[in-house]
Amino acid sequence: MNHRGQRALRAGDWKYLRVDGTDYLFNIVQDARERANLAKQEPDRLAAMKAQWEAWHDTMPPIPEDATISLGFSTKDMPQR
Repeated sequence: MNHRGQRALRAGDWKYLRVDGTDYLFNIVQDARERANLAKQEPDRLAAMKAQWEAWHDTMPPIPEDATISLGFSTKDMPQR
């Protein structure tokens, strides 16, 4: 999915995520709710996972310019706080 510049990669206990240009790194075994961004504490791991994502992305066909996003739900379907 190409929406808001999102990226995600899972490697073992770790998850790399990018949303709106911000990189996140989570240990999803220790932090299942993904609340502690460990990107600054684990810069080498973050760099390796970003490189792994880039290598995978380079193998994917390009997304056509006229591609659209259809989420299949609206904001009223989302839980409200």
